[in-house]
Amino acid sequence: MLVREQSTGGSVDTKQHQQFAELFVMHQSQVYGYITTLLPNRHDAEDVFQQTSLILWKKWERFDSSRSFVHWACGIAHNEVRNFLRGRGCDRIVFNEELIAELADVRLQSQAILEPRRDALVNCMKKLDFLCRQLLERCYAGRESMQTIAQQFQTTPNALHLRLRRIRRDLMQCIHRTVCEDAAVEEDSR
Repeated sequence: MLVREQSTGGSVDTKQHQQFAELFVMHQSQVYGYITTLLPNRHDAEDVFQQTSLILWKKWERFDSSRSFVHWACGIAHNEVRNFLRGRGCDRIVFNEELIAELADVRLQSQAILEPRRDALVNCMKKLDFLCRQLLERCYAGRESMQTIAQQFQTTPNALHLRLRRIRRDLMQCIHRTVCEDAAVEEDSR
């Protein structure tokens, strides 16, 4: 268990603090993804993630390094989501506690499947040509209408939809190929 140890100078064990910092940086996207599962509004999720991050840093000495950092951090995030929803209960539709717990469990269970796919997506996006990446980013950012984007790309919205379908199909194939290759390499290394 990571604990604050006092040396003769009374300082915190920097090795353990460094270990915690590395774990936090390595897994912060997983914690944020967990929060977005429970809070689909991006701004709410960012607020809760910031609060969760502060609490994780304040409680880092309580982390037991023999256990999963992601599960510990998501447990704290879960409590922060509940606190947030309780505070917002009067002005929004709020899920009941049982549903939130079920969503949280599903998210944690699916983490092992989602992470390799997310990593593969990032790598596959890098393989796309500049125009395809720009088209995806603009269409999925949600700031512009398909009509506006189609006009700027000098095409029709229908043609744009077809092009997006092809790009998504290519990405899906690339992700599948990458995940399968990575799994084969992992299997061979055992």
